Amino acid sequence: MSSAMLSTVDLISLYDEIFLSGGFTVSYGADGSLAPVTSGYVVSTTPRQHVLPGDVPFGRFAAALENLHARYLTAPAVGAWVDGDLLYLDPAEIHTDRSQAERLGRLRSQQAIFDLDCKEEIRL
Repeated sequence: MSSAMLSTVDLISLYDEIFLSGGFTVSYGADGSLAPVTSGYVVSTTPRQHVLPGDVPFGRFAAALENLHARYLTAPAVGAWVDGDLLYLDPAEIHTDRSQAERLGRLRSQQAIFDLDCKEEIRL
């Protein structure tokens, strides 16, 4: 992952995605660009929860995502989703093997992983 700053346009697009689609998963390019991830199993790279209020203002969301981006330089992707009144942000990695993703999710104390192909949560 690049240490380049995320552009304001990218941050606005991601913020909109939360409210339009309920969340997003994007990978980081070497140049700091973002690309939607549409296939595989999303697993957080850390057991730590990064939680904001679901109605977080844009400025606070942008700062939190920039902080996450800077803190987890080896995470190849980031995911965000709304659950109830909370917004979760996770540094993430994408796996093609479900059993490996489930094993890593359990090792990292995750409650669930996400199947991008089926657009569904897999509870652990």
